[in-house]
Amino acid sequence: MGRVRTLGKVEPVQKKWLSTQEAMAYLGCSIDFLEKLRNEAQVSFSMFNKRAIWYDLASIDRFLQRNKVV
Repeated sequence: MGRVRTLGKVEPVQKKWLSTQEAMAYLGCSIDFLEKLRNEAQVSFSMFNKRAIWYDLASIDRFLQRNKVV
């Protein structure tokens, strides 16, 4: 029989990019509001083939902090 090789523990990685559906769920908003945030450069995003849009989670968090009401 062969030996079992242990490589180590795999740590989960926090997401840095959210899909459109994930961003909408994270913000609790509609696709129209998300599009408005994109058009006004309120959040950072990346686009592939004009269909797949990915939102930067850190920029969404910054947007929320900038608009926080105490």
